Amino acid sequence: MVDWGAADWPPADRKCIIIIYFRPLGGRVMDSLSAIREKIPEHQFPKLIIKPIADALIELGQKGITHRAIRPDNLYYMDEGRQKIVLGDCCTSVAASDQPVVLESIESGMSGVYGRGSGMYADDMYSFGVTLLMLALGRNPMAGLSDDEIIDRKVKTGSYAALAGDERLPVSMIECMRGLLTDDPEQRWAVEGIDLWINGKRMTPVQAKSETHSQRAFMFAEQEFFACRPLSVQMHRHWDDAAKAINDGSLEIWVRRGLENNNLADSIAAVAKTTQAMPGDQKEANDNLVTRVLMLMDPNAPIRYRTFSTTLEGFGTSLAIAMLQKKTLQPYIDFINRDFWRYWVSSQTAYHPDHAQWEGVFKDLKNYMKDTNSGAGIERCVYELNEWLYCLSPLISSQYVLEVKSVLPALDIVSKSSNTKMWPVDRHISAFLRSRYAKGTGTQIDAMNDERPDRATTGMLSVLAIVQWRLGPDTVFGLASWVGGLMGPIINSYQNRQKRKEIEREIPKLVRKGNLPELYNFVDNPEERQRDAEGFSWAKAEYAAAEKQMFELQTGQMDRDENAQKMGRQTGAGVAVVIMLLAYAVTLIGKAF
Repeated sequence: MVDWGAADWPPADRKCIIIIYFRPLGGRVMDSLSAIREKIPEHQFPKLIIKPIADALIELGQKGITHRAIRPDNLYYMDEGRQKIVLGDCCTSVAASDQPVVLESIESGMSGVYGRGSGMYADDMYSFGVTLLMLALGRNPMAGLSDDEIIDRKVKTGSYAALAGDERLPVSMIECMRGLLTDDPEQRWAVEGIDLWINGKRMTPVQAKSETHSQRAFMFAEQEFFACRPLSVQMHRHWDDAAKAINDGSLEIWVRRGLENNNLADSIAAVAKTTQAMPGDQKEANDNLVTRVLMLMDPNAPIRYRTFSTTLEGFGTSLAIAMLQKKTLQPYIDFINRDFWRYWVSSQTAYHPDHAQWEGVFKDLKNYMKDTNSGAGIERCVYELNEWLYCLSPLISSQYVLEVKSVLPALDIVSKSSNTKMWPVDRHISAFLRSRYAKGTGTQIDAMNDERPDRATTGMLSVLAIVQWRLGPDTVFGLASWVGGLMGPIINSYQNRQKRKEIEREIPKLVRKGNLPELYNFVDNPEERQRDAEGFSWAKAEYAAAEKQMFELQTGQMDRDENAQKMGRQTGAGVAVVIMLLAYAVTLIGKAF
């Protein structure tokens, strides 16, 4: 790789990720998996093919990277003399999504192509082994077979036997291929084993232990099965029939009597009992039942839920692709809400340190799903699970925004062609900001979800303002004009008519500056808010007094009060005169005597 980055791509009328590689001068090692090429001489294999690929895998391993795209048609000759072989691209597609099933391990092949995950180094070693086998034969020994047929053959006989079959492989290569194609990833050769083999150290590959077989067959989908793994594969393909076989107890009886595995039989019975007691309809209960029983029957397989199949590691990528392709997201929502990850972890026969981290991850995802507000939901989940996913908002997806600091410039660009009656912050943008910049925008996004239109609009403006204030750019003229036209609810929240007119006059001036923090500080000034509230309180008091006076006038209450006061004054004056005369008379009588 020479360089990479997001750039405008006119044919797609949008920005795309562009990756630049050195051009291989000698073409592909094999044109396609259906092609037939001349066999590479046995004595040239170690030096021409094995050593350079092994060295590349060692270097990738030192960087903590898995390739997940090793196959004959993704190997190239760098030189015109076709002596230097290199691995091809592994960056322009989802990990392992371009890999045909024949080149993937049994477990990875069972998974949906976007749910395979970046995997382990053992997955690359398996693909390396299949690649060597094809190059040794000069063709694909499973060409023409469907994916289901390939999986069935590998499950039934093991990968090496299914691929090699009756083919005549170079004797010197058999040991290496057996080591790379063993189905137990713990026993599969690592790159160091390849290096020892090249240097002459002979090692006997340890083949995976064969699965326990029953003496009596289990009839399912018009086929006979003697082991759990091939049966679980068919049950996934015939989902509704699988539910019947589990519910009627026939599977449990066969496991208990045929395989003599009481622990597994007890687990199947317990799952059947608990799932039937769960709230919900019968279909939902059956879906939960089959999903969990398949985990018990084949713990190494991916999590299978009707037509949906994924590894834990590949779940986030699979969700992102489904969202990009606008497919139904219900299986992913069910995956989170029904705790399928937890049941898969509990079904594992061996503890792995990575399992512990999933508890925290899916606990958070479940909480996001419970929250229906903008900034949460399935949109938040997809960004939390995919660190380098660009913002999928329909508003700015064409701008391929990977970082928070690029959100405002992207909105500024699309403001010319967007519906400016809509908010520039949709559920995807708010979820992207909440995931990538939670400390900076969390409070503002919470305000944006307020039920009151003015407070919600203020929250939306504050989200954009704080991003510009902290991350730039200095000006966003198009976006400012867009946001300025949405200030109606904030303007109407002021009670003073003159203040409203003043804000309406000033907003266009502020918009022309392209500064959202300044616009926010103007329309939501705390001092102005307090002054407006106090003025409104005085106005309400004056209005109440005026209304009272009007009521009294209308009902004659004021006239009665005036007459009462007049009569009161007259009566008081008369009483005062009488009292004065009485006092004067008493005084005269007193002097006379």
